[in-house]
Amino acid sequence: MNASHKKIMSTLKSYVRAGKLPLMLVLFPFSLGKDRIGLELFRERINLSIQRTLTRRYYGKKISYDYNSRQYKNVPDNQVIWFMWLQGIKQAPKLCQANFNYLKRNFSSQVKLITAKNLFDYVSLPNFIIDKWQKGFISNTHFSDIIRIQLLCTYGGTWIDSTVIAKKEFVLNLPEFSIPQTYGPGKNGHSIPVSNWFIHAKKGNPFLMRVRELLFYYWQGNNHALDYFIFHHFLVIASREMSGYLNRVAPLDNTLPHFLMLKMRQTEISIQELKCYLEKFQLMKFTNKLENDTERKNYQKLVKLLEEMR
Repeated sequence: MNASHKKIMSTLKSYVRAGKLPLMLVLFPFSLGKDRIGLELFRERINLSIQRTLTRRYYGKKISYDYNSRQYKNVPDNQVIWFMWLQGIKQAPKLCQANFNYLKRNFSSQVKLITAKNLFDYVSLPNFIIDKWQKGFISNTHFSDIIRIQLLCTYGGTWIDSTVIAKKEFVLNLPEFSIPQTYGPGKNGHSIPVSNWFIHAKKGNPFLMRVRELLFYYWQGNNHALDYFIFHHFLVIASREMSGYLNRVAPLDNTLPHFLMLKMRQTEISIQELKCYLEKFQLMKFTNKLENDTERKNYQKLVKLLEEMR
């Protein structure tokens, strides 16, 4: 089973856990077995139902718990670049290692590598989150969501996923708050038109503080994620609570950064062509889950170029 099929099966299982089996059975005959678009429509309809469920439970919820962490490290507020690989960078895929080294070449000590060993040197987390992570109720993926928002609320700065290449000039000229979003007309019909693989914010950003409050409160009362994109759902809900916060921030497109990743999956690209793309684009999202030989060959070239980039 390839990475794509595994992701589909994992997604379907999460929908069942979310109590959406009746809706799935109704939609299934009309959505699957035809093409990829049918699957996307099926997934979007389930996501919309999940978001409505979460909205009913959490929108406007008054939460009295204090989830704040004190700053354990003396680092400049709002200037840190956060990069995480829980097992340590030597255990990371080659792309992630090359990307980390690229950031270090450009930003030096501003780049902070977060691992399972040093995480709590930077922030604290509620005991219930640590306990559920250690017991496997919270996956490493969802634990990463928790870590990024705790770091950004506590220190500010820029969270860059390990498979995201961000150019120096782009990072240096970010507005006060930045997060990738899908904009109209592509936004129409999307229940979660926002991503979290790149977030730039000032310490104590009120929007992220509210997202953290909702996310932590959710995990306080639940032992599994209602949806893989639970963090994204709370981004949307918090934005609605705050009079459309995400509609009022400087735009950062969520679509174009995926262009090269998708092209590399379909077509073998020459070193020269790949180099041109890397020079042209300022923000690029890639993946560690490679599906075919064409993609693997392209990623070998990408890693080589990234190791040479300044």
